[in-house]
Amino acid sequence: MIPDDVISQIRDAADIIQVIGQHVQLRKAGRNWKGLCPFHGEKTPSFNVSPDKGFFHCFGCQKHGDVFTFVMELEGKSFVEAAEQLAGRFGIAVPRIEESPELRKARGERVAMLELNKLATTFYREVLADPKRGEAGRAYLAKRGVKDEIADRFQLGYAPSDWGALADYLKTQRADLELAVKVGLLAPRPKSGGYYDRNRDRLVCPVIVPGGDVVGFSSRVVGAAAPSPDGSEPPKYINSPESAVYKKSKLLFGLAQAREAMAVTKRVVLVEGNFDVITLHQAGFTDVVAPLGTALTPEQINVLKRMAERVVLLYDGDKAGYKATMHALGLCVEADVEIQVASRPGNAKSGGSGPLSGGMDPDSLVAGGGADQLREAIDHAKGGVEYFAFEVWSKARGNVDARSRALEDAARLVAKVANPMKRDLIVATLADGLDVDVGVVRNAIARVADHRPGLGREPMPSQRPAQYPNNSANAHPNAPGAGGGSGVGMAGAGDPQMAPAGSRLPSEEVEVISLLADHPSLIATPEADKAFWLLTDARLRDMYSAARAGQSLHELAAAAGQISPPIAVHVLSGKYADSKDPRGDLVAMTRNLEVRKSEVGLAELKKSLASAQKRGDRDMARRLAQLAEAERKGDRELVARIRSSLEIGLETGEAEISSNGKQVD
Repeated sequence: MIPDDVISQIRDAADIIQVIGQHVQLRKAGRNWKGLCPFHGEKTPSFNVSPDKGFFHCFGCQKHGDVFTFVMELEGKSFVEAAEQLAGRFGIAVPRIEESPELRKARGERVAMLELNKLATTFYREVLADPKRGEAGRAYLAKRGVKDEIADRFQLGYAPSDWGALADYLKTQRADLELAVKVGLLAPRPKSGGYYDRNRDRLVCPVIVPGGDVVGFSSRVVGAAAPSPDGSEPPKYINSPESAVYKKSKLLFGLAQAREAMAVTKRVVLVEGNFDVITLHQAGFTDVVAPLGTALTPEQINVLKRMAERVVLLYDGDKAGYKATMHALGLCVEADVEIQVASRPGNAKSGGSGPLSGGMDPDSLVAGGGADQLREAIDHAKGGVEYFAFEVWSKARGNVDARSRALEDAARLVAKVANPMKRDLIVATLADGLDVDVGVVRNAIARVADHRPGLGREPMPSQRPAQYPNNSANAHPNAPGAGGGSGVGMAGAGDPQMAPAGSRLPSEEVEVISLLADHPSLIATPEADKAFWLLTDARLRDMYSAARAGQSLHELAAAAGQISPPIAVHVLSGKYADSKDPRGDLVAMTRNLEVRKSEVGLAELKKSLASAQKRGDRDMARRLAQLAEAERKGDRELVARIRSSLEIGLETGEAEISSNGKQVD
């Protein structure tokens, strides 16, 4: 345990704005600060931080607490781990308490994995510095032009060609070698027995998260590596496997080193590979990050969205770079993230037209003395859609087949845009760039939408009915005044226009918005904020967030940008205008939402309990049963205590997968 007086010192010293600012782009809002919540996806900031109180609160998901809670929730640490991390950062000495092996094991597998990665990082760094053993690693860094300063910043190391060097080192540290296999440092020798280093004869790049923990490794072969013990050809890059600490889809290489620059430039520059990041940081481009050997993911986009205002793509100029840029552009458009593409003047010999012309990658461009040219390209990056409309798609004008393929690419992109006004502007830009009629672009988008069930988009403007009268003859059967019943009829309604596949709105949640539209004085009250926390549909949450920021729910519904017109009719109907007790109605609606959430939570717990029983995990089954009973009784204190003791991700449910895929260099 950490003494109370030391905990108080840490709390007083830890700047909550500085700590949270590592992960969230915060803006001043009076005495407080606001930003996008890191605990749930949102488009409108509802995450508030009070430096005076040393407290944070999200009006969207109701996460709240102090600086310790934030680190615990975001990084999955125990209280002791969070306190030690903050103490180290803010210069507070924590008394060391000698732990028994039993107590150390009780602190959990996650802590042990992080400690193993820390030991491995130290070992690889020491080998790289060794005059003889690290010669191959230093030669490779010299070849790539990487200086000692940048190697230290990224904690680069070298895994020697000796099969058992790492295992021998970990033995001297009394480390758990089986756990080292699970975290991806070692692998069993199939014939001779024992273990060998998966990263042997490679330049090792630790994956460091904000806060300083090493959660995994990405290593590159530096020579003609010998085949693996099973006889297979070793890949150019290998990455740590998925584990309790390494979730590749959520991690970005260089994020810990780039976050401070991102806070200044308000942007993040995305490149393809580790050495692109390292070389560009050395050249002064310190807001650069990269995915870890795979295509960009929605989870990574959400991380970047919290920390920067815009994303600049700086992918290679070859076909793979074009494909990666298209993929990233689609994700950013769908997540409503401002995205730009950096390009440079074409190479006359190459004639390339990718993000970097001529197949040139950023690393090579900088190495060839093109740092100033690259800086110009990044600083004057073009909007993503405009870039492709005028730099790429417009070049297909002279060929019918090429124009057709370009139009299909464009349609798939624009179909992801949820905001009708923004979509109309993009359609006009694309029509101009492709030199076709606007109607041709609209029809192509409509065809894409028709072949993508569950896309969940509003109809294109040309496809929408001219008006949606509120009468029994023309209104939706479940709309106010219609003859089909009193409910809104979202979940399970038969009209696809009312509830497009994959996009249906829960009727009880629409009722909450309808009530608040008729009684805006309830908005931002504790009762309304509590109801907002229980809303499960992102569009309704966005509407409430906008209303909380001062917009009218009636105007938002009339615009029909987030919800279908028949639902807008219901919100605008004035159903609750004459309510004698609107606050009481809101409390009752919120109670119903709480019951629904509790039922869903209990169902998920029962699934987890059945799974634990099936695999014979008696201890986990016992604790899950206790948690289910506490949830049923509504004992929040006991629920919180049991959840904090569990070492599983009840809410994430992520499965382990192989991650030995090829990584672009």
